[in-house]
This record gives sequence, structure tokens and C-alpha cells, in this order.
Amino acid sequence: MVLTKRLLFLIAVPAVSFFFTERFSFAADDWQLPDTPSEISDAEETELGKQVDEYIRHQFYLEEDPDFNKAVNSIVQKVVAVSDRNTLPFTCTILQSLSINAFSAPGGHIYLTYGLLKFAQTEDEVAGIIGHEVAHVSLRHASKLYHEVMGINSRHDDGLRSAANLLIFNSHLEEFEQDADTKGILYAQKAGFNPNGLLDFLERHLNFMMHRRLFGMIDSGFTAMITARLNHLRECLANTEKSNN
Repeated sequence: MVLTKRLLFLIAVPAVSFFFTERFSFAADDWQLPDTPSEISDAEETELGKQVDEYIRHQFYLEEDPDFNKAVNSIVQKVVAVSDRNTLPFTCTILQSLSINAFSAPGGHIYLTYGLLKFAQTEDEVAGIIGHEVAHVSLRHASKLYHEVMGINSRHDDGLRSAANLLIFNSHLEEFEQDADTKGILYAQKAGFNPNGLLDFLERHLNFMMHRRLFGMIDSGFTAMITARLNHLRECLANTEKSNN
């Protein structure tokens, strides 16, 4: 089977971390895992993540400042230490992009843009974002998506694959985001950060986009998903506060 580079990027971003998706169109590429088991093993997931990481490193300039990387990775390691899959070799790469975004790849690869880190105002916000991405990895969202997409590709010809893959992605988007939010704020709190950091960041980012009138590029369905995500986060945080009192 052929796994396209477009699918490769969707695997790298199992769910959009914030409020928009950059759309890419790539040529076909002939790599994939040797089979498509019902559950990908840790070793296979790590191998898939290496392939994704290699591709991303060829597409972006990386932030090389050692102090900046040390500060961010210090937060990453604190969050990873309290996660459910803390034996994975998590790494965090800062991309030289002014866009405000973050995503993860299988096996423990986390990517944050320079624009996101400049937009964040506190370590709590950064920890909340990192917790969200660590949760995606812990919950095996990319691996689940990979398995479903490969199953679809085995049953359809090239003409139907793109539409079917997009349908799978969209069907999981809200579920994956809310699950990663729930788990991510728990990780941030366990690591010693204020669990409200993620919500603070997302609300400010939403206001920023509305102020810049960027919502004109987003359809009503996506806007509804954003609202549902924020409401879900508020509910989770309220329940967390109750349980701590």
C-alpha cells in the first residue's frame, strides 16, 4: 500500500491543537509500517514517529537557541514524568514559525512553534499546551488514526481514499481534542502547574483571532467545535476544583 505524505502530516497532527488547520497537498510516498495490526506496538509507534520527525525536520527551520530549548524542555520533562507513558523517549522541537500552533507525533515527539511560545504569557499556559500534546501521545491518538486510515486504504482505490481519510480525521477531531484536554490539564496539575493555563491560553487565542477577524476563514461547524471544546475544558476544571476542596 502507499501512504501519502498528506496522510503522514495528518498522523503528525492527530487533532488540531488550536483553531485552524494548515492544509497541505503532497505527492505520494512509498513508506509504511510492515503490517496493520489491530494495535500498533510501542516499537512500531516509535518507528512511525521517527519517520514523521524526519519529514518535519526537512520542512521547517528549527529554533537552535540552547537556553530557549532548555527552558521549554524543562517543562516538558516535568509533564512527561507524571504522564501515563513516561517511559517513551519524549522530545520537544521548537519550529521557527510565527504561526500559533502545536502538534505531536507517535512515539513522544512534540512540536511547538516559536509564535506559540511568544504568545504564551506564563509557564502554566505552556505546561497546559504541552500536557495536551503529551496526552495525545499517551492516548495513542495518532496510532489509532493510522490503523483506521490504513484499513480504509486497503479497501478503497485512490479515488476514494482522500475523502475517506478526511472523514475519519474529522470524525475523531472533537473526541481526540476533548480527551487530550481532560488528560492534559491533569498532567499539568500533577506536574505542579496551574491547570487553568490551557484554558487561559485558548480563550486569549480565540479573542486574538476574533480581533484579527480570522474567523472568516473558519466554517460554522468548526466554530461550534471550538465552543464545545472550551465549554468542556471549563467543566473539567470546575470538577477538578471541586475534587480538590
